[in-house]
Amino acid sequence: MKSHHAESAHGKLSAELMARHDVLRDLIGCAPFHYVDIPVHGNIGDLLIMHGTLAFFRKQGLRPKLIAPYFAYDACWIAPEDVIVFHGGGNFGDLYPYFQELRERIVQSHPENRIIVLPQSLHFSTPEKMAQSAKIFRSHADMHLCVRDRVSFAMAQEFTDQVYLLPDMAHQLHLMDVHGLSSGEGSLRISRVDDESRDHGRKLEAVSDTVTDWPQFVGARETQINLFRRAIGAFFRRGLGRQANRLLVLLWIAYSGRLIADAARLFAQHELIVTDRLHGHILACLLNRKNIVLDNIYGKNSRYVEAWTGGSELVMLQKSKPVAPTVRP
Repeated sequence: MKSHHAESAHGKLSAELMARHDVLRDLIGCAPFHYVDIPVHGNIGDLLIMHGTLAFFRKQGLRPKLIAPYFAYDACWIAPEDVIVFHGGGNFGDLYPYFQELRERIVQSHPENRIIVLPQSLHFSTPEKMAQSAKIFRSHADMHLCVRDRVSFAMAQEFTDQVYLLPDMAHQLHLMDVHGLSSGEGSLRISRVDDESRDHGRKLEAVSDTVTDWPQFVGARETQINLFRRAIGAFFRRGLGRQANRLLVLLWIAYSGRLIADAARLFAQHELIVTDRLHGHILACLLNRKNIVLDNIYGKNSRYVEAWTGGSELVMLQKSKPVAPTVRP
């Protein structure tokens, strides 16, 4: 996978995207740091972000003092000298409140610790909810918010003066090795079935040799994933969260790496990827596959392509007008 594509426009673009993360090395510095809110579920996109983040840490010689999911993290573990690094993704806002509430609690409880939010897409259902959250973040003097697109960059100015426009951390996995496969044939469609989905009609019907979404791809392996979640949660509730961190979280990271490898093999078997999943698009880019990108419900995908990957010869964006999402209470 690393040969003739290396000098292509796509290859050069991918190298540039990875290099943009170097600013994070300076933000973390030599301080001990916690990597918080890692995903313990079957969303391949979130897992790509996690493994890209861990790959970045390794390349930079950074070793987290602690790694934890949102449901098994205790703010009392934070020492005065610790930096808090929050996992990136698309959950900054009120569409997925549990993650935002964790960030807000720690921002309020630890005003003296540096806090870094890795690249996120921002979305709030109302200006009032955004203002409420922004007031909390504005109260923290050492808050650093990284965002993945220009719309989020403009919104983030309300939260802190220290805003960074950076690509998704999954780009650190560029040129993933997928052994024993040819150049790929046919098309793969990765189509959302969750609250961010929208009806693309005939746009998706035309290319559908293989059709799936992350939940269908994970399939029966969801049972093993739930075992990890329950075990990590059980250790935490019994006051053994740190022990779970050292053992179960590391086991989970290894297991989730296998899920990513399986997803990469599925993508590599196809010549073209059609998707309304942002990380369907990013994984296709990581594997040097042509891809057609459709939007999610609030325009996240088109915003991302316009900010970062639109210059690749492998990427074609089909824009749609964003619609107001249905936000559940």
